[in-house]
Amino acid sequence: MPTAIGWKLLALGVLAVVAGRAFAILEFYVIGAAAVSAVVVALAVRLVHPSRLSLRRLVSSEMVPVAEPVEVTLHVANLARLRSPTVRVSEHVSGEPDAGFSLAPVPGRSTATSGYRLHPARRGVLEIGPTVVSDIDGLGLARRRRTFARRTRVVVHPPIEPLVSPRLPVGGALSLPSDFHRRSLGLESDEFDVLRPYVEGDDLRHIHWRSTARLDEFTVRRFQPSRPGRMTVIIDTRPPGDLASAQDRTTSVAASIADAVLRSGDEAQILTTDGRRTRLLSHYSEAGVALEFLALLEGGRPDIDVQSIGQGSVVVAVSASPDAIDDESARHELAERLEASLIVTYGSGHRSTAAPGVDYEGGWIHLTGPGQLPSLWRVPASAGRGVVNLA
Repeated sequence: MPTAIGWKLLALGVLAVVAGRAFAILEFYVIGAAAVSAVVVALAVRLVHPSRLSLRRLVSSEMVPVAEPVEVTLHVANLARLRSPTVRVSEHVSGEPDAGFSLAPVPGRSTATSGYRLHPARRGVLEIGPTVVSDIDGLGLARRRRTFARRTRVVVHPPIEPLVSPRLPVGGALSLPSDFHRRSLGLESDEFDVLRPYVEGDDLRHIHWRSTARLDEFTVRRFQPSRPGRMTVIIDTRPPGDLASAQDRTTSVAASIADAVLRSGDEAQILTTDGRRTRLLSHYSEAGVALEFLALLEGGRPDIDVQSIGQGSVVVAVSASPDAIDDESARHELAERLEASLIVTYGSGHRSTAAPGVDYEGGWIHLTGPGQLPSLWRVPASAGRGVVNLA
């Protein structure tokens, strides 16, 4: 189809032809006919000689924190033997202005590379695509469009602050001795749960010599398997925690805690007070599940509907409630309701609390801005929920 310039030239050409015929002015007629012919020829060339381009899109990362730029690179390959025409590339980006640029003619059987940069300012999922490639003739009079439907998702998650990985206790269901200590890569037991006869291939260091002497046969120890600790992070989405501005802060805290827990080899799960949750995440490779959950988290309800937190899980609650910030009794009530060992509050409260605060004995950390959590992070002891130490 004609471009905007092509339509204008076509309209002027028709007017010139009509004027030339009406007033018997040969010059008008010739100029008009030439203009119309130029547009028709350009259209014919675009139909007969369309570009044979293929497109491949790459992004610098499919998961980025808020405000980190995303580099989008497009590899455009010309599959034909002849040089391609000049093309205009336009990509739809959800929640952002469409990205567009012109690409110079690509020699036959070769590839050209171009790209652009996105600056996501909010949590969510950016969907890049489809891509529209428009062939344009040298005079800019006609074009032919092709649409590439492939889309790319980029998860824009809350910022993650680096925290010291906690050492979590293992749940009571394992019935482990009280002097067990988790090591950095999971619970490694120095106690054995059963003795069994030696078989070829067993580690000689595991032979139980006292039982061997008593039974007059080699006996080896079978050790209890390694077990991870578990942490549940609950985000308070009751008003005003349902506001986007509040959730931008609370989701960042939750993301930082979950990242530290998974990085240490423990298990993590994220819940909201209105019942939304991730599955139990047991490996750092699953951190993307938590980040996508937090990227898409919006809204909330005034009631608390938290069920089946899980036995043996250390619970940390994150809240932007002014009542939880200002009122110790309200904070304790929330901790009891959620079975939380620690309450992390974020905001200014009704009393315009200006400085961050800590009360490790009371299980409370208060934040007023980004960058404060790493220096204050510590999960205290909590009756009935186990003791949490820093790595």
